[in-house]
Amino acid sequence: MTNLPNPTIELIEQNPDVKSFIYQQIAEFDGFVTPETVVAVVARDPRKLALQYETEGRDFNKADLKKLYRIAIVLTEADAKVEAEGVSEDIYDAIRMAKDNLLKKLVEIQDSVISQQDRIIEINHVMQNSTLH
Repeated sequence: MTNLPNPTIELIEQNPDVKSFIYQQIAEFDGFVTPETVVAVVARDPRKLALQYETEGRDFNKADLKKLYRIAIVLTEADAKVEAEGVSEDIYDAIRMAKDNLLKKLVEIQDSVISQQDRIIEINHVMQNSTLH
């Protein structure tokens, strides 16, 4: 890793293997995005996890945080935004974790929307087919 403020950025931008892996991972969002959706892969400073880890009561060494890759994948469309992070000592694992965490969120959102739509359809069906006595 270099002496840049966030050397992960250089790795993402200049390493063709990492770039290719990112494109493979974000391709899995195809069923959840539209042509207007902006997909961003963001390298975040893993040292800033210290406060979160302290709050959660996790055991960690501040010096070890520098060894981690902290990757976020962010989907934005109009006023809506959903994102997830992955943290690992391996950049590929961090990217994969971010993708998996975001897919989990998207599936939860999709399931809640479908459930609401199903309830509305069922209510409308009952109301149309009910007779008054």
